[in-house]
Amino acid sequence: MMCAYASETNEPSAIHRRGTISTLELSGTAYARGQKYGSQFKELIDRMIEERFYQAFQGKATKDQLIRGAKRYAPFIEDYSPEIAEELRGIADGSGKSYEEIVMINADEEKNAIGVSQCTAFAATGNITEDGETYLGQNWDGPESFWWDGKFGLLLNVRRKEGVDYLDYTNPGILASAGVNSRGISLCWNTVPRIELKVGVPTYILAAEVLRQKTIGDAINAVTRASRAGCFNFVISDETELYDIEATPTDIDIAYSDECIVHANHFVSPKFSSRQIIPNGDLPSTIVRHNRMNKLLKQKRGQINLELSQGFLRDHVNYPASICRHPNYGLTLDSWVIVPAEREFYVAHGPPCQNEFQLHKLS
Repeated sequence: MMCAYASETNEPSAIHRRGTISTLELSGTAYARGQKYGSQFKELIDRMIEERFYQAFQGKATKDQLIRGAKRYAPFIEDYSPEIAEELRGIADGSGKSYEEIVMINADEEKNAIGVSQCTAFAATGNITEDGETYLGQNWDGPESFWWDGKFGLLLNVRRKEGVDYLDYTNPGILASAGVNSRGISLCWNTVPRIELKVGVPTYILAAEVLRQKTIGDAINAVTRASRAGCFNFVISDETELYDIEATPTDIDIAYSDECIVHANHFVSPKFSSRQIIPNGDLPSTIVRHNRMNKLLKQKRGQINLELSQGFLRDHVNYPASICRHPNYGLTLDSWVIVPAEREFYVAHGPPCQNEFQLHKLS
């Protein structure tokens, strides 16, 4: 299916139909949730460790060196959130991996020195939407090698014994990447250039903690109070409020909007933008995607609803390095739109131009 915003002259040359995303409901103690997660996705977690670390670093670092490096992150995680650390231990025991290997997976975002990905995110609310509803959307992009026959993306429905519940999109062995919780706190995020990097709390751990918060202020505090390891951009909202957080290990810039936020894979804040280095092959795409999403939101001011939000993510301007990405410029692995007030998570499993959005609701 093609969207009204897709380029008429650049249609996808390869079909990547993935059907329904793999889902898992988790409940009980943090350890019990982690153990079930690890057991259910044992083979995928093993593949994650082998391909993204041991094979990727072959000739650069030994397995022992990688594990020792990951071990340095563990005290920061344990100090930041004992609950999350216990959940990681459960994943390790359930999957038959070491605790350090699971910590290593969750520090995946920090493993490269520069690294730029291809994700595009947006949020809209207030006067810019049709009925004042808030919408967050994102394309989760990566190399086509992460296709994994449709097994790379996971959706976790987490029921905690205490605190909020949440729906969480993630990849094998990682606790959280994006989602919505039972208080309406919602999260999308983007990779940005690593202008700084240190041992601390990994970005994926921050994402998991944001989704456990009860208020928008607590969600922001989950980022500001952390001894952060890397650089990232978080788009955080509740039912009405939109915040964009660009961060490094030593500094942070928080922007607020009563209408819309757009972000691709470069720093926007003057605090950081002059220091970033973006590989020449990535620079045009992130600039075009950022500006294109801004244009789409402005063109449909006052009309934005669920259908249009999904349509924005199918856009093919600058194809194949477009908002909806296709080989040989990466691939949109999963796409989603979150409606915080309704606790709804609409996921297209694969490029959204070729896959329907399916509703997952946090009851």
